Amino acid sequence: MSLQKHEEELPAFREMVEHANDGMLLVEDEIIIECNPAACRLYGLSRDELVGRHPGALSPEYQKNGRKSIDYSRELMADAMAGRARHFLWQHLRSDGTVFTAEISLNPAKTVRLSEGKEVKRYVSVFRDVTRSIEAERALEESEQRFRRLFELAPVALALLSLDGRIVAHNRWHRNLFGYTLDELPDLDHWWPLAYPDPEDRERAKTMWEAGIRRIREKGGELRPTELWVATKSGERRNLIFGGAMIGSEIVVSFYDVTEERRVQAELERLNAELEDRVRERTRELADALSTLELTHEELIRSEKLAGLGALVAGVAHELNTPIGNALMVASTMRDMGPRFYEFLVEGLKRSELDRFLQDLQESSEIMERNLLRAAEMIKSFKQVAVDQSSHQRRPFMLTEIANELRLTLSPLFKRSTVSLTLDVDPEIRMNSYPGPLSQVLMNLVNNALVHAFEDFPEGEIRFSAHMGTDGYVKLVVVDNGCGIEPEVLPQIFDPFFTTKLGKGGSGLGLHIVYSLVTGILGGSIRVISEPGQGTRVNISLPVQAPDEA
Repeated sequence: MSLQKHEEELPAFREMVEHANDGMLLVEDEIIIECNPAACRLYGLSRDELVGRHPGALSPEYQKNGRKSIDYSRELMADAMAGRARHFLWQHLRSDGTVFTAEISLNPAKTVRLSEGKEVKRYVSVFRDVTRSIEAERALEESEQRFRRLFELAPVALALLSLDGRIVAHNRWHRNLFGYTLDELPDLDHWWPLAYPDPEDRERAKTMWEAGIRRIREKGGELRPTELWVATKSGERRNLIFGGAMIGSEIVVSFYDVTEERRVQAELERLNAELEDRVRERTRELADALSTLELTHEELIRSEKLAGLGALVAGVAHELNTPIGNALMVASTMRDMGPRFYEFLVEGLKRSELDRFLQDLQESSEIMERNLLRAAEMIKSFKQVAVDQSSHQRRPFMLTEIANELRLTLSPLFKRSTVSLTLDVDPEIRMNSYPGPLSQVLMNLVNNALVHAFEDFPEGEIRFSAHMGTDGYVKLVVVDNGCGIEPEVLPQIFDPFFTTKLGKGGSGLGLHIVYSLVTGILGGSIRVISEPGQGTRVNISLPVQAPDEA
């Protein structure tokens, strides 16, 4: 290629580098001699601040593998200078001290002849910020693990099937009910002859199953609850109610065992027939027996209404997060109380300390019991629903109930801190909305303020108030007198996976969930006002009656 051709293409290459989204560094003798604007943005430094620095100096002291950044970077750069390309993940430091993970490609070094005739070796480092991608992958993996655990521990037999009939997984209740391992039941072709030894029964069951699968594949929804008998590995015939729904490209099928209910029903029917015969022959005695039978029959009807509880519930995991999380929080507080009480015993227990310990223990037990009971009630209350159907329950309630529950649930956290919680709620506010999502919104906001606003403050106050506005909306305010929020951070606080506590326990999902619940199911709006050193104020406007479309 001619020199003129090179000179014509050079501006195009320069423009491509200047407008690239990936950061680029030109390195010579382990020193940055040039960089593009994307690199400056990623580090939060100007070109003059980057040029002349060692790449390893732009990193925390140690990398995740435990090696010192400066030593490890020299080893990697030596490979590039020797002509070997390297591709790896690296921890970097921004100018504000925050850490981000970058995917780096070190290109093999090239020899460059300078204008004065001197030859030097240079290589190009290309990197991009993958912190959010890594956090998203981790969150997805944790969500999948929670679903697998919920699937395995669900108190009903469940099986996960592919559309081609392969049995992907089944839980322990399924194994206990039917007696087969997954190796013994790899697909439906193995299932049918085992479950229905009689060819006619098998064909009838297969026809019903195929019709149901065809219907949900074409129209969506869930499998209609259907009762069939099935043979187990031991040869026992069990009466089961089948249900299920599509989850992605697979089908979750539930099996609710009603064998005992049907046995009782058959026995009652037989008894009913005998009593009817005796009624013709006897008077008062048989009339009393018939009355007893009618009462028993009513109990049977109520039992049958409960049979539909065996169907699959899609999305139950996210509804259980709040009560189980609250119970876990209280349990950790109770765990911390033990060593403190032991210290009091060793030093000499005072009556006041014993009273306070017993009071805290009683209060923590009540909170844990209430949240665990709520979780248990959630599990029992779910019926067959489509995957996209919300499980939030709507009801009328007084707002003071939510405020008092908030105070009680978070009281262990505030007892361990120097921050106080103040409530100012109009006792006349009555709403027809979703108390579960509203409680989660308030709890996330208060907990977020407790974690972020007072890190460098010896003491402070979080205040929650609620009053009716002139526009018919309820005005809720959560305000703190903490450190406030930086202007460059404020526009991003509702973004998913954005957190200033990366690597310190922050997930970046708390305020994103708050925004989604307020603007979604609760039908309201939210606004955050904050300045550094001036605290933070969160204004929420909610309709007294949540919109029906929620």
